[in-house]
Parts: sequence; C-alpha cells; structure tokens
Amino acid sequence: MTQSSDRASAPGNALSEDHNEYSARWQVRATTPPGRATVSAYPSGASMPALQITTRHHDDGIVIALAGEIDIATEDDFRATVLQAAVDSPNSRVVLDCAQLTFIDSSGLRVLIQCHKAGKEHGSRLFVAAPSERIAQILRVTAIDTRIPVHPTADDALSAPLESSSRQS
Repeated sequence: MTQSSDRASAPGNALSEDHNEYSARWQVRATTPPGRATVSAYPSGASMPALQITTRHHDDGIVIALAGEIDIATEDDFRATVLQAAVDSPNSRVVLDCAQLTFIDSSGLRVLIQCHKAGKEHGSRLFVAAPSERIAQILRVTAIDTRIPVHPTADDALSAPLESSSRQS
C-alpha cells in the first residue's frame, strides 16, 4: 500500500519558463511582496530552487523523497516532515530518498542529525537512500554515514534491518 503527499518549502514560489541562449530549463522564481527586491546568490539572478518533499507510506516504512536543496531557507520544512514521520511511525524505517537532492548545507546536515536522534527516541530508524556522489561525499567527509546508514536505493533501505550496528549511534 502506498500513499503520497506533496509539499513545497516555499508555497509562494511561482514557476516561469525563462528561455535564453544559455538555458532552456524551468527556473523557480520567488515571489516577493510589492516594493521588495528579490535577492539572488546566482550571477544570473535566478533564485535557488525550492525543496520539494514527497512522502510515501509503505508497509516497511515511510519514504520521504527530497528534490532540490536543503539549506537554511528550507530546513524547517525538512525537519517538520522527518520528525512527523518518526513520530507517526514508531519502530519503523524513515527513508530519505535523495536521488533528486542537489545540495545540502551545514544547517541541513544539523537537521539530519537532529532527526536521527529524535527518530531513535521514538524507535524509528533513519536511512539515506540514493544520494548523488556529491551528497554521498558530504556524508562521508562529515562522518554522518557512520551514524545514518546510506543505501543505493530506497527499496534497499526499506529492506534493511531496523537494529543498528554497534558503530552507528
């Protein structure tokens, strides 16, 4: 049985199709109140894409698919979704499907550790699945992969044992 729900971290964002000689892709543009300027860290002036969060309930646990970026602007939605999954599914797996995650900064890593600890308190087990090489490298360098198991696919994570090994805490 699978149930789904979608959630965007910035509900006021509007999609616009900007086409120029350099890019023909969809861009997420933040809508701003009248009289306020949009600030961008990108030279092109494009805003950072919102974090898209999709939750699917499976018999073996919950899969939270992440698409976009986890940073200071999106960490609250990320935290709320993962903590809710841990509370709603005690003694179960919470799998973060990172196949479409393009970026995570230190605030996102901090939330990841907080959610890991909170999940343990509720008897849930947090897993990371399908990270890109860039995200996997960040997890290795910060040693988060020694605390939170990383699997090549969400299906592999859903079938992984719930009990932790002695080196993961």
